[in-house]
Amino acid sequence: MLSTFSKLALAAVLTGAIALFSFSAAAETYAVVVNVENSFDGDDAAKKQQVKRLYLKEQSAWPGGIAAVPFGRADGSAEQIAFAQAVLQMSPSDIEGHWLNLKQVRGETPPRGIGSARILSRQIGKTPGAFGVVLASEVAGVENGKVLFEFSTE
Repeated sequence: MLSTFSKLALAAVLTGAIALFSFSAAAETYAVVVNVENSFDGDDAAKKQQVKRLYLKEQSAWPGGIAAVPFGRADGSAEQIAFAQAVLQMSPSDIEGHWLNLKQVRGETPPRGIGSARILSRQIGKTPGAFGVVLASEVAGVENGKVLFEFSTE
């Protein structure tokens, strides 16, 4: 039998776990941000397809000829996980297999992962073909950048 103290402690732990799960399950909005000089346009589906091809290095330049410079986020970050699911539509193992294959066939490596939204914003702002993903709430901090499209997690 559990003591009253044990029951209260267990209830507190369960309440905390439920609150944590609710917080992590909350939908978040992200934005794929490009340099202001990027003139690519289209509907969101076409934009997602283009970003996917450029990020996976299936294509090396934006339509119009500007060299693409994709940036990832830190492995395991909420931004990178959401991007992989919503834009790349790939599981972590699919992505790992893709980069392993590209490394063997063409010597390509994955886009550089940047942990800080501030540093990513600076890189996008100073590189014409650059793009990356940030929380929608961080878009205002991207100097010389603009939103290509937004997406949400479920």
